[in-house]
Amino acid sequence: MSTALRLEDDATARRLLYTGAALLIVIPFLQAGQQLWPLQLSDIRWRFGAANALSSVLLLPFIGLMITALVARASESVGISRAVGAIAALFVIGLLGSLVLFALDALQLKSIVTSQMMRPFETTSLRVVVVTLVFTFAFSTLMIAAFKSSRSGASASKKSGRKAQEDVGLIVGR
Repeated sequence: MSTALRLEDDATARRLLYTGAALLIVIPFLQAGQQLWPLQLSDIRWRFGAANALSSVLLLPFIGLMITALVARASESVGISRAVGAIAALFVIGLLGSLVLFALDALQLKSIVTSQMMRPFETTSLRVVVVTLVFTFAFSTLMIAAFKSSRSGASASKKSGRKAQEDVGLIVGR
């Protein structure tokens, strides 16, 4: 007699969890975008600050995607598991690309930083690189887990469908 929440039977709870997860994914990027607006892609200092701001909001989107993956796994939703895997893959590609661009910008910006600002510049650069690497690993782990979950969910549903077909037939002597 379990009192655990059965998500495959409760569509309202699934919708609530998916909505909360979507808010965790979207809101931090909207807040960071508000700070970074207007875009000044040609300004190296703006790009450095943008990388710093965006690297500091990655925790909540990761938690949101993780909640989405867990709810999809609990409710055996293969499509949502694959979507989470694809979104996590986009995060991995974006983070790796931004890390390369950030390193190039930091090398270029280092030549114009004053000596008294060198210590904060180095600290910020190191923090952005470490945070980006940690979240690249976290999102890649989430991507792998989501795709594995979608494969195991698809094979489990095929097996249960086969089992149900095997049980159908004449009942004699029971």
